[in-house]
Amino acid sequence: MTQKTDSFSGKFAAIAASLLSTTAIAMTNAVSSQAATFTPFSFQTNISTSGVYDPTKDVRLDSIVTTDEVFSQFELVNRVEVLQDDEILASGRGPNSVADLLVGEGPATIFPTESDLAASLNNLNLTSLVITREEGSTASFKAFFPNPVNTFFFWERGGTPGSSVAGNSDLLVEALDSDGETVLASYKILRSNYTNSGVTVVTDVQAFQVGPQNLGSIGLRLDDGATKTLRLTSSNNNLGALGGDNGPDFKVVAAVPEPFTMTGALVAGGLGLMLKKRKKVTAG
Repeated sequence: MTQKTDSFSGKFAAIAASLLSTTAIAMTNAVSSQAATFTPFSFQTNISTSGVYDPTKDVRLDSIVTTDEVFSQFELVNRVEVLQDDEILASGRGPNSVADLLVGEGPATIFPTESDLAASLNNLNLTSLVITREEGSTASFKAFFPNPVNTFFFWERGGTPGSSVAGNSDLLVEALDSDGETVLASYKILRSNYTNSGVTVVTDVQAFQVGPQNLGSIGLRLDDGATKTLRLTSSNNNLGALGGDNGPDFKVVAAVPEPFTMTGALVAGGLGLMLKKRKKVTAG
């Protein structure tokens, strides 16, 4: 009987490993054959700073609160691929953020590389933004996450502190399939969609500084799917506030998927089946 149990253990381990591998692939492909939609939601931004609040220094994102969840673990953009840049993309950060050691930040430059843009988003510093200037028409790039995700948090800089304006630009958000081209879902964030986060920031892009201005916030949840890639586009930025997207200056992070995801469910189901079989073997 001991021999049967040991043999079963080996088979069980092999099957469990196979389940993990298969379901991981399924999560990566992220229900590419099914239509998905973005659902917007509002959230509360919880931050910390070094001492008295200073919009020129680090503003660290600590957690996000929605009506039914608290998020404190985040997936960050780890790569950017520029699709079109009419010489208007830039990387910005707080003028005094480098000297503040609370949290890291990206560079300050009006001539960003793809690595610079990724660095602007690959941190929890809300003063570290991708900047879109209004001197040209279109800016579009793909933002890649290390794992499939479905809950995204956006901030956009715009509006005078103390005013009701939470954002002053628009941004087209598209979730892409694993092929990097097929659109799973799209949502045009309008400047009127943002909620004032209560955070104000000053941004330095080396050539000039802007602010302090309000940070508006909005969340997007990808229903019936997950993705590792967002395509982020603004157009007609040089046609003024009424004629185009008006140069969004923004940040995006994603929520770490809940532990009990599709993979967990399938593996748990496999474990249950195997345990039932093991019980029958050892009972004999």
